[in-house]
Amino acid sequence: MSTKRLVRGAAVAAIYAVLTLTLPAYSSLQFRLSEVLTLLAYYNPFYILPLTVGCAIANIASPFGIIDVVFGSLASFLALTAMSKTKNIYLASIWPAFFSFIIGLEIMFLSAEPVNFFLITGQIMLSEFVVVTIIGVPIMKYLEKKEYLGLLEI
Repeated sequence: MSTKRLVRGAAVAAIYAVLTLTLPAYSSLQFRLSEVLTLLAYYNPFYILPLTVGCAIANIASPFGIIDVVFGSLASFLALTAMSKTKNIYLASIWPAFFSFIIGLEIMFLSAEPVNFFLITGQIMLSEFVVVTIIGVPIMKYLEKKEYLGLLEI
């Protein structure tokens, strides 16, 4: 792996983790703005690993601890992998919302108080849809058009 790729991957992982840790990200309406970065995997599968690592690092601070590190990162990894194989950015942007059922199950099983799986999962799916599809896709289309910072190339 070239130094440029290694640095770019580390920077993306760090940006994801810092954005998640500094903005509210651990509730049923997560609205993790860092999730916009998941669209990088649509453009290049190289970003699957850095984004998964960034998610794992950020999830260390989760109220569910190591379980969220494992299962939250698994949900991200599955969504990122699916995104990298999808040919349409709008369809690709739906994968993080789809795989939110894993987070819904995690919250349902680990919450101290009973929670409704469908309600909690629906809230997480909604927040993923808003951040990735409604906010993220236009941002990435803009970056794609402007070839801004060469983020989409490796």
